[in-house]
Amino acid sequence: MRAPVSVVIIARNEEDRLGAALESVAFADEVVVADTGSTDGTQDLARLGGARVVPIGWEGFVASRNRALAEARHDWVLVLDADERVPEALRAEILAVLGKDDPSVAGYRMPRLSHFLSRPLRHGTWYPDFKLRLGRRSRGLRAEGGRVHEVMVVDGPVEKLVAPLVHHPYRDLSDALRKASTYARLGAEDRYDRGARGNAWVLFFRPVFEFFRFLVLRAAFLDGLVGFYVAFLHAFSYFLRAAFLLEIQRRTPVEQRGRQKEITT
Repeated sequence: MRAPVSVVIIARNEEDRLGAALESVAFADEVVVADTGSTDGTQDLARLGGARVVPIGWEGFVASRNRALAEARHDWVLVLDADERVPEALRAEILAVLGKDDPSVAGYRMPRLSHFLSRPLRHGTWYPDFKLRLGRRSRGLRAEGGRVHEVMVVDGPVEKLVAPLVHHPYRDLSDALRKASTYARLGAEDRYDRGARGNAWVLFFRPVFEFFRFLVLRAAFLDGLVGFYVAFLHAFSYFLRAAFLLEIQRRTPVEQRGRQKEITT
């Protein structure tokens, strides 16, 4: 008899993508959809798909993810996003390790295969993109990180699965550009808090290097035209992050002077 598993998904306005995610985890003993304020049919769709819906407030990626994890009823938890799918091969691997339920293992990493414009990306820096997504709550499964791109961690040994988790990060090109801007701004704020400061070299030359690294050094050109698109998007995100960092630097002294003036008056 295998160990039971909960699937925990954070969602907001994911009516168009959540259904496929729920179908892919029909093997789970429990599915929790932590909704952070949907205004579409996400919650109704989740309930129809057999999930338990838990409305939670948005507190940032890390805090909200941990709040959602607290709703799981089983020790083993599979952490999923609405834009991710568990294909047949990965499902078989997950069920196999749950059947063994090795007490010495605290969690499992799995490769993530992202798609862009309906094409898989098997090269570049996006693959294999190992993520810890299956872990034990009793071994401290939790999210850590800054404002964006949180990571899952556990206290104890972690092993790797072979089959990839399928990822559809963008609905279309507009969605990709919007997310790139949002994540770049949050990343710049994190870097500023850690003491990083921007400069012209990073703004102009780092994106060029990242484009070359992604497309040539990491062989994204083997993915065809879509590899070129994603290499550009990858480089563009570095440009935006550097630009936002420079903006924060320029704005912060003015804000500090304003606060100082308020104190002295």
